[in-house]
Amino acid sequence: MKFLKILMPIIPFLVIGCAHKAHQNAKRITINDFSRLNETVVHDIVEPANYASLSQYLQDARTHGLKIAVAGVRHSQGGHAFYPHARIISLKKLNKIVEFDPLKKIITVQAGITWQEIQEYLNASGHAVKIMQVANVFTIGGALSVNANGIDPQNGPLIESVVCLKIMLADGTIVTASRTENSQLFSLVIGGYGLFGIILEVSFQVVENNFYQRESCRVAINDYAQFLRTMAQDRAIGFHFGMVNLTISKEKIFSDITAVCYRKIDAIKFTKNKIRSLTAIRRDRAPLKYIRQLGLALLRKIPAFKALHAPLDESRDGDIRSRNFIMSPPVSQVYSKPKKETDLLQEYFIPLDGFTKFMEKLDTATRKYAINLMHIELRYIPKNSESFLSYARTDVIGIVIFFNQKISSQATYDVQQWTRALIECAYQLGGAYYLPIQLHATCEQLSAIYPTIDTFFVMKKQYDPNELFMNHFYEKYRDIN
Repeated sequence: MKFLKILMPIIPFLVIGCAHKAHQNAKRITINDFSRLNETVVHDIVEPANYASLSQYLQDARTHGLKIAVAGVRHSQGGHAFYPHARIISLKKLNKIVEFDPLKKIITVQAGITWQEIQEYLNASGHAVKIMQVANVFTIGGALSVNANGIDPQNGPLIESVVCLKIMLADGTIVTASRTENSQLFSLVIGGYGLFGIILEVSFQVVENNFYQRESCRVAINDYAQFLRTMAQDRAIGFHFGMVNLTISKEKIFSDITAVCYRKIDAIKFTKNKIRSLTAIRRDRAPLKYIRQLGLALLRKIPAFKALHAPLDESRDGDIRSRNFIMSPPVSQVYSKPKKETDLLQEYFIPLDGFTKFMEKLDTATRKYAINLMHIELRYIPKNSESFLSYARTDVIGIVIFFNQKISSQATYDVQQWTRALIECAYQLGGAYYLPIQLHATCEQLSAIYPTIDTFFVMKKQYDPNELFMNHFYEKYRDIN
């Protein structure tokens, strides 16, 4: 009773304090990305339904001193799609097919649409996307912002297929950018990580939804570069990826490479009704979902399982697949469920002559820092330097590394050191690393591998003098000098 008498006078203040804290928590809006390592408190998240409301959101942000970041599905891993206390603009409601010209094979879409939605539309008329990343869950605006690449060895990064863009600048004006109109902005925005304006629409090339037959072979790591040189000359090869076969040996991590190609075949043998809808494809794959999730769990925990697992490859030699089928693989394996760990991706672009040396460095660095590798996929990317921050200034091998990391400060430090070692190796070999990864690169490494980054940031201030568009990437590296 004595304790209650002492407590009674302060109970109202405790209630008020709890209510105030609950009110604060109710207003607290956070956002994160694919890595689950970059939780950030933001001002708000808005979804404009038209360009007028989008312009109004920008005007309101300028008036109240807010920063703007544009988000798609947020698969970049360094906070590229958000910024502390900023207004986050989601374009998911701006997802319309604007126009399709089947004769010119050009489609115009809004930036919030996903590749899957585009594929569903094109599939019905026997057409397919020309260039896109290996999965179709991403928005086209996000893919343009990172200048994505895919597994068609006849085509380079996404910018190659783009005809023109419609962009909203920081002051709310809308401009068109192409190779002949506002060409500088064209090269800055594609691969520009949302720092120059908001992509509203894009017109890009499409192709026929041809059929391809799978073939594969085992290739020694030392022979893979020559294999790619020969393959690149074969115009019938519509898709290629290599899977690095992992071992359970303590002496080395890699054994050899399974090289998979899809060769174009005579479409006359197949009638239009053989082009299955992507909805049917997803339905047929649904029962395999839990098997893939089990496989992912085994990959994280059991080293021996790594030598048996090929997560993206469902087909067998001789299987015939349409282009849309091949470009819409299941991606459940890149979603991490455990609370205390996360699955991450990195990509390095290495000139063909340097591939063997990079793989040697990847082996030694991975063992040194005890990185839990889960899968490595390879692709051939022809030279393209149209984007201001081009990563394929010569023909390169894209090395996509899928790995598991514990969510702890020590694990983050180890991955940082491992990443910096790989970036340094890529630089020494004349290659590059992909900018959407975690922000582990030093300023010196970024500047060395992307020598135009200084000018990129100067141009940023010219197009956006008040730095309305912000993200973690720009915040970390903008004062690089």
